[in-house]
Amino acid sequence: LPQSPPEEITLHTQTEMEIKEMIARAEKAQQEYEERFNQDAVDEVVKAATKVIYDNAEKLARLAVDETKMGVYEHKVAKNRNKAKGIWLNLQGEKSMGVLDIDDRTGLIKIAKPVGIVAGITPMTNPIVTPMPPNEPVNMINEALAKYHVPEGLVQVIEEPSIQKTQELMSHVDVVVATGGMQMVHSAYSSGKPSFGVGAGNVQVILDRNIDYDEAADKIIT
Repeated sequence: LPQSPPEEITLHTQTEMEIKEMIARAEKAQQEYEERFNQDAVDEVVKAATKVIYDNAEKLARLAVDETKMGVYEHKVAKNRNKAKGIWLNLQGEKSMGVLDIDDRTGLIKIAKPVGIVAGITPMTNPIVTPMPPNEPVNMINEALAKYHVPEGLVQVIEEPSIQKTQELMSHVDVVVATGGMQMVHSAYSSGKPSFGVGAGNVQVILDRNIDYDEAADKIIT
């Protein structure tokens, strides 16, 4: 059988070691986070992470458009703000740890536990808020969380990404979140780990009769 060149073996080994080190840091951080942070503290951390994206929506939108050469700056600004605000509004007041619910009739008790280490794969079509993981936003989030003494390694990013590193990461985490092109989604579904994927394409829209079609068209496009 043909042998791989030595440089390819070395590159694969380096990639494997880098990802394993990230996973080890994440596991340690998650354990410490679960032990030290109660629901109120977790809520503050989530709020701070979303707020820093909202506050820097314009700067991050410009970086996204300049780097990917995709999208409209004004639309990116609006999406950064709306998504960041929407995430917090959806999670605000929601319990994410401890006893979630007790059914008096059946005696069933629902208890939350961490799903584990989550890999969020950055789509070039929406690199800031889905799922907010490129280098600059991650640095901003970590700076915002520093005052809460969040354990180091809770939020990480691959500094110099590659297809090999992404595949290696997906094979080691507990859950994969992948949005963007169908190849990315297919790769996530093929990783052998639970995956949530959303491919390219907008939703179908059904319009009722007796409406203002021009107004509806504007809203759909927006």
